[in-house]
Amino acid sequence: MQRAAIPVRTVCALILSAVVAIAVGGCDSAEGGREAPMDPAVDLGLLDPGNYSTKPRALGTVKNPEQARMIEAERLGNFVPTASDIDPAFVYGDPRTSKVFIDTRAALGRITDDSRFAEAAPDFVAGFLSSGSTEPNNRGKDLINAVMIFPDEQRAAAAAAALEHVDYEVNPRNVAVRIPNYPAAHAHWQPHEQSIGSWFATGKFVVFTWIYDYPKVFLQQVDLSELLALVTKSLDTVVRSVDGFSPTPADQLMTLSIDMDGMLDRTLPRPREDSWIDPPGAYTGHTAVHFASDPVADQRAIEEAGVDRYATDGTNLYRARDRAAARKLREERGSLSKKFRSAESPKGLPTAKCKEYIGSQSIVIRFYCSVSYDRYAAFSWSPQLLDAQQRISAQYALLVNAG
Repeated sequence: MQRAAIPVRTVCALILSAVVAIAVGGCDSAEGGREAPMDPAVDLGLLDPGNYSTKPRALGTVKNPEQARMIEAERLGNFVPTASDIDPAFVYGDPRTSKVFIDTRAALGRITDDSRFAEAAPDFVAGFLSSGSTEPNNRGKDLINAVMIFPDEQRAAAAAAALEHVDYEVNPRNVAVRIPNYPAAHAHWQPHEQSIGSWFATGKFVVFTWIYDYPKVFLQQVDLSELLALVTKSLDTVVRSVDGFSPTPADQLMTLSIDMDGMLDRTLPRPREDSWIDPPGAYTGHTAVHFASDPVADQRAIEEAGVDRYATDGTNLYRARDRAAARKLREERGSLSKKFRSAESPKGLPTAKCKEYIGSQSIVIRFYCSVSYDRYAAFSWSPQLLDAQQRISAQYALLVNAG
C-alpha cells in the first residue's frame, strides 16, 4: 500500500469532471415550494443544434468484449454505496478518479501499486469505485471502496489473497492486521502513518477498502482502532449492498444491453474530441451521486425530484418523478450563485438557461446550460457559449423526437 501521485491525465478531463460536478450539483438553490409554470411551446425548426444529432439512438447490445465488461461495471455501480452512504462525514466526492474500470490504472493507480494486478488477479472482469473525503483538496480523510467482479467465488478469494500479498510487499513498513468481524479479510497498515488497506472476498466480488487520513499523517498521529472501526463499518455497508447484484455469467456478457430504459438513447452522444474519465453510461438515479463533487447536495436534489434514472454522455440527463419535478431540477441545479453569472439562452429555446463561470479557478470550463422536457432534465457544458447552447438545443430536440 502506498500514497502515490495522481496519475497524469488529460487536463480537460479533470476540469470537465470536477467543474461539471460543481456547476450541475453545487449551485445555490432556486426558490422552492411553488408549482413551476407551463413552459411555452418550442418550434424545433428554430433551434440551432449545430452538427449535433437530434435523433434518438438505438444502441442495442454490446459490440465487443471490452464494452461488455464496461457495461457490467456500470451495472455493478448501481449496487455500490457512496462514501456518504457509509458515513455522512464523507461529504466531498472525487471526480478525478475513474469509477468504471476494466483497467486498474486510472481507478487504483493513485492509491496502490497496480503494476502486478494482472498477475495477481488474471480473471478480473470489471470493477466500480466509490470514493469520498471529509474535506476537499487532501485536507481530510479519504475513504475508497473498489468492488471487483470475478467469475466465481474461488477465484475471487484467490485474488483477494494475492492482491493483498502484492500490495503488502510494496512497502517494508507494512504490518498485517485483522479486521473485526471479517476474519477472511486480508489487510495491513503502516504503524507510522494513518492509512490502511483491506482486500475482502465476498461471493464473486473482491472489495478493496482504502483509508488515508491527511491531518493525522501530517501531525504524525496514528490510531489503529479508528481505522479498523471505519473499515468494518464500510464493509458492513458495501457487502450488504453488493449482495443484491447478480453478475452476468461469462458466456452471456455479449448479450448485455448498453442502455437502461432508453436513457442513453435519449442522451446527446459525446463528440470524439471530448476528453473523459468514465465511459458513457446509464444508471439508477442514486448512482449519479458517485460522479458528483458535492454528493450531499446531489443526493438531496435527486431525492426531492424523484430521479430514478441518470445517463451521462455528451450531456447529463436525469429522469425525474414528473414534469414539474424535472422543471424544478432544471431551475435548482442550473441556478446562479456568486461563482456564476447569467449567459444568453440558446436561439429559439428560451426555457433553457445558460450561465458562465466567474469563480476564482483559472482553468475551467466556462459555460453551462440546462433544460427540461417532460420528465427529463438535461445539462450541457463547453468552453464556448455557442457550443454549450448547441448541445442543449440538440438535447432538447432529441428528447422531443424520442417521444
